[in-house]
Amino acid sequence: MRKLSHRKGPKAIASYIGKSTKAALVKRGFAQADILSNWLNIVGPTLHMVSSPERLTYGRNKNSEATLKVRISPGHAPEFQHFEPLIIERINSFFGYKAVSRISLIQAPIKREPKRQKTAPQEPTDAQIHWLEENLSDVKDDELKERLRALGTRLLARQNHRKNPETPQKP
Repeated sequence: MRKLSHRKGPKAIASYIGKSTKAALVKRGFAQADILSNWLNIVGPTLHMVSSPERLTYGRNKNSEATLKVRISPGHAPEFQHFEPLIIERINSFFGYKAVSRISLIQAPIKREPKRQKTAPQEPTDAQIHWLEENLSDVKDDELKERLRALGTRLLARQNHRKNPETPQKP
């Protein structure tokens, strides 16, 4: 008799994502999410910022040679058309077969999430610097002491940034 083994413990979220998103992607014409997730690698950073794949439509009784509809920011369509053969070639080499035969452009604004601006870590307070110097006073080796001071300063700055990321803390 064969025993069924059940995996105990936590499972990776990635094992569930493919199953749960498949229905939504198929509805939009993407049988595979690979074009969406690798769009930056396919078209490059310049065209990635002004374009977004919308739908993949297949002809009747065909599972290959689809038409990829791409939303593109107004004004960037001529540049995208110039690179269309290269983009089709890169998509097909990515899949390993002739998945896309042509690209149809839709000129409309692209909705992108703005990139978050990274803020510089905040400097340690005078009390924190005093505490760090007090703890490093027993270290005899000057080089080790300098490296520990630099590490401690960075860790305290990161700690201060996590406590209050928007405004610098006052001593």
